[in-house]
Amino acid sequence: MSKPRHGGSKPAPASAERQAADKRHARAEAACQIVLQLFASLEEDSTWQACEMALKYAQMAAVYARKIRNGRVISAPDFNAAVEVCTSARRALRSLDAELAFAGHPRQTDLAEAASQSYQVLLDHHQLTKGKA
Repeated sequence: MSKPRHGGSKPAPASAERQAADKRHARAEAACQIVLQLFASLEEDSTWQACEMALKYAQMAAVYARKIRNGRVISAPDFNAAVEVCTSARRALRSLDAELAFAGHPRQTDLAEAASQSYQVLLDHHQLTKGKA
């Protein structure tokens, strides 16, 4: 018979770290999906097509997205690829509007949401790597 566990209901540090990583990965996966779907839907948008730099960065985001295995962010390498997707996405969106306001654009809400989601992934990455060389 095993001994009862003492020490309360605190999760083990490894378990808490794993849960944090899972949440971070889920946010990154969602951000990548939002960005890629938005970029695909903008293919017919004249403002989008007129901004060559935005198109180039969107292409780079798609290249990095292919490095994410099965489109699922489930490991550190997948997360790193998602960070690259979001970095390219932010650059594409900044090329379209440096202030990320997208005022007057018919997809203003979607563009702002993609910018915000991408920023959150980059913030997660910064928090993760803070203090590391």
